Amino acid sequence: MATEFIFLGTGTSSSLPHVDCLTRPADSDIPPCKTCLSTLTPEGKKNIRRNTSAVIKTKAPKDGSDVTIVIDAGKTFQPAAVEWFPKHGLRKIDALLITHAHADAMNGLDDLRGWTLGGSIQPHIDVYLSQATFTEVQRSFPYLVSKEYASGGGDVPDFVWHIIENKLPFEINDTGIFITPFLVHHGRVFSPVPPPAFLPTPGMLISGATTPAVHSHSEPLDRALGKLLINESHKTDVIHPYLCFGFKIQDQIVYLSDVSHIPDDAWREEGHPLPLCILDCLNLKTHTSHLGLEQSIATARRIGATRTYLLGFSHKVSQEEYVTITEAVGGADIDESALSVSEKEGLGMIGVGEPFWIRPAHDGLRVVVDRGLVRDDTFL
Repeated sequence: MATEFIFLGTGTSSSLPHVDCLTRPADSDIPPCKTCLSTLTPEGKKNIRRNTSAVIKTKAPKDGSDVTIVIDAGKTFQPAAVEWFPKHGLRKIDALLITHAHADAMNGLDDLRGWTLGGSIQPHIDVYLSQATFTEVQRSFPYLVSKEYASGGGDVPDFVWHIIENKLPFEINDTGIFITPFLVHHGRVFSPVPPPAFLPTPGMLISGATTPAVHSHSEPLDRALGKLLINESHKTDVIHPYLCFGFKIQDQIVYLSDVSHIPDDAWREEGHPLPLCILDCLNLKTHTSHLGLEQSIATARRIGATRTYLLGFSHKVSQEEYVTITEAVGGADIDESALSVSEKEGLGMIGVGEPFWIRPAHDGLRVVVDRGLVRDDTFL
């Protein structure tokens, strides 16, 4: 049975275009940003990139019913859903997977009231996330976990929270669809308080409340500060990685939207390549919390999927430039006389290896996986 993968967002946390690029004076010493300025024209629409997010539309193996799975609901989820849900015939959300607790992955949770308020589409949404991410939701948006913390009119979304664990497959309700989460590094933790602990916010100290779903890290402020001071006095050079989930969906898709390093124990060498890989690529150069182009290509080679789509882009390289570079990875002959500076630099990062299929995704791109074959609406 065919599975559809739809990109709701393919940009980094700041999304594209950048307001500073669009409003930069003509007499500025900084050159104009061609990628951001292109979004003001019809030709540059694919450079409009919201926070990384996706929809998987498939059939339940058990009864053939339609199942819709969303990955991440970040800062730009609402406008992405308004644009792409009607165009792709999407409505009910059967599951929401959250990769990590950054704003571009979870700050759109409140917008899901549009699905559950008054049962407008469905009574609740099932959310699958790690214990650490759930704790951050509880800390940042307590009313999403316990309605007694709501204010105003009390209009909040309804969720059923499911805690998932590293490398333990879980089933979406009773559909027969299984997903395996696996932890990767997404940069580092800068707080001197080792994860998963944190300094409690004043609101948490005042309430002293916990929910049945999770053990709270709350404690009196003087004790917490004392621990912080102890940690400072015994400070070491140990860097704690910030952990983020990747997902393997059935035996069809591997999704890695926010990754700077894949630990050895996260690799699972498959007996056969998966049809579809979705992989992080911030820009050409490496970054503290994201793969750069050279790393992305090397990672894609090792995964060996039939097709790999990159996402999570900044504004430094345009969609058209990434297409040129990735076509070269696939073995295409490139006319080097007309290349941009970014294209020339990117071509030097391809590395050694057999050609393979890889392209930059764009918002709204629909990819279909059917019996191991992969096709999309943009690339041949």
